[in-house]
Amino acid sequence: MGETTNPSSPSARLTVPQIIEKRGYPVEIHQVTTDDGYILDLHRIPAKSSSGPKQVVFLQHGVAESSATWLVNPTSRSLPILLADQSYDVWLGNVRGNRYSRRHVTLNPKKADFWKFSWDEIGNYDLPAIINYILKETGQPKMSYIGHSLGCTTFFIAMLKHPELNDKIDTMVALAPVSSFAHFTSPIFRLLAPFGKTLEKFFRMIGTWGWLDGEGFGELFFRAVCGYSYKQAKFCRDLIIFVTGPNPNNLDPAIALLAISNVFRGTSVPVIAQFAQNFQAGDVFQAYDYGKIGNEKRYGSKKPMEYDLKKVTAPVYVFSAGKDRIVSPLDVDWLETQLGNLKGSIRIPYYDHIDFIWGTDVKEIVYDQVMALLPPP
Repeated sequence: MGETTNPSSPSARLTVPQIIEKRGYPVEIHQVTTDDGYILDLHRIPAKSSSGPKQVVFLQHGVAESSATWLVNPTSRSLPILLADQSYDVWLGNVRGNRYSRRHVTLNPKKADFWKFSWDEIGNYDLPAIINYILKETGQPKMSYIGHSLGCTTFFIAMLKHPELNDKIDTMVALAPVSSFAHFTSPIFRLLAPFGKTLEKFFRMIGTWGWLDGEGFGELFFRAVCGYSYKQAKFCRDLIIFVTGPNPNNLDPAIALLAISNVFRGTSVPVIAQFAQNFQAGDVFQAYDYGKIGNEKRYGSKKPMEYDLKKVTAPVYVFSAGKDRIVSPLDVDWLETQLGNLKGSIRIPYYDHIDFIWGTDVKEIVYDQVMALLPPP
């Protein structure tokens, strides 16, 4: 995956375990059931050395993605592979609703009830279940956590909803972390955000709760648009950076099909709506807005609950981008004034939102620094 300069590479059709095996690494599939019944797939690359338990590093993807997003880049700059080469015990998460975690003990993903979740449920249920499972499975008292975008947001929620988890994290690395969403500049999102409530009501009315999965027709469409020539791949590369930020030379067109298909792995309508809600709310990090009546029932107030980030006591290192249109520097500045245990902050002036996972220079610019922050394997 990402090893070829051919945009139409068949590697785009491989599952995460198949990708890892193809690259010559062992892989395990683990299943975790949350307290509210969602069944999540975890993908593990066991440490190379078998001389006792190894330091655990867990990677969490962003919105509508899956564990595959960390493997879009070639082996030489893929973070899970780089960590595995250093003999870390690497785990890749998948949250409810994406194609690897679309199961439930009783609910049917073809029905609306399955999709009635927001950032809050992912943070309150998925991540605690995952963290506790991994630590029990490995026998380790602590683990390192690396998140990208919404993978950071849900971490903060987990630490606030379950304060005991803070002591189980030795290092948290936040890559382009979402919190306040007041200052994002992505043109299409800014155009649609004011209509968030209307659009959400429309999708409910037509019975759509889960979306943004490129499976089936979507994959055929992406392949037709992005996958048959370098010119098409470059067009799709430019489409990505139009949304995420202007740094075209750091995204190889050869991985454009893989990249764009990996931002469509499935999520719920409320998850997307919560971005618009936080944009409208201003400089605040808040829970899902159920409306005045719903908020009174859920939070005891007409407004959604605000998360107090000062109560996140796990040590956090923030990496942000100067040209990020989704997580703006202003929003990151606000986040850094709120976190209870901020250990360090690095801003890369020319980076945009997706450079942290798909950039051509991400190993030298980001990952080498990230690995230096982690406890030794």
